[in-house]
Amino acid sequence: MAIAVVCALFAQWQAGRSVEAPLKDAEANAVTLARAPMLDTVIKPGRTPRTSAVGTLVRTSATLNTDHFWVVANRIQENGTRGYWVIGTYSDQAGNKFVAPLGFTSDRTNALAVAKRMTGLVVDQMLAPMHGRLSPGEGPQAIAPVLQSLSLGQLANLLPSDAGKRVYPLFLLVTNQAAEGLDRITVTSLNQTQINWLSAFYAAEWTAFCGFSFFMWWRLVRDQQQRERGQL
Repeated sequence: MAIAVVCALFAQWQAGRSVEAPLKDAEANAVTLARAPMLDTVIKPGRTPRTSAVGTLVRTSATLNTDHFWVVANRIQENGTRGYWVIGTYSDQAGNKFVAPLGFTSDRTNALAVAKRMTGLVVDQMLAPMHGRLSPGEGPQAIAPVLQSLSLGQLANLLPSDAGKRVYPLFLLVTNQAAEGLDRITVTSLNQTQINWLSAFYAAEWTAFCGFSFFMWWRLVRDQQQRERGQL
């Protein structure tokens, strides 16, 4: 019975992780962010992330690195507008780097101008709070004059050699802010209820284990009763 209870608790925990509510207002954001894990507790630099990490809302504190910015083409907003992201890297408290977009624009010339303007910009080196969804990179494609895909491996090779081994394996999709001259990124899946199918599968699996444990307890009790009755 103790095993069945443990399995039931695990099933409840995974079921709670399988559905993520949409972020609709400031109050909902505050409640959700209070429960969001820190970035470095979900994924580690240079290590392959768990499948369940993709889509996880995380928070961190970081400083923007202004040495390098890139423009990524083939980005699509929630309303179907096609355009570009300006992306950069941030350093967290431990000095590890992660990639994050700074905003969206439908104008290629504007995207390149923003990236050029921000390169070498003097920014406050204090750690600032950030949050976003962990998102996977794409396959590498052409890189000049703009990136045709957001490939984290490709970007790691473009960073200074001392930073290559300290880059997080997923990028942080930031949608609550944008750099000057850019629009906020809107993605349909972040504005709708999400189902984490892996967590849902684990919830079903733990439920099955719970049921099996209860069945085994019932069977053992029944067999013991039959043995005792046979001895009377």
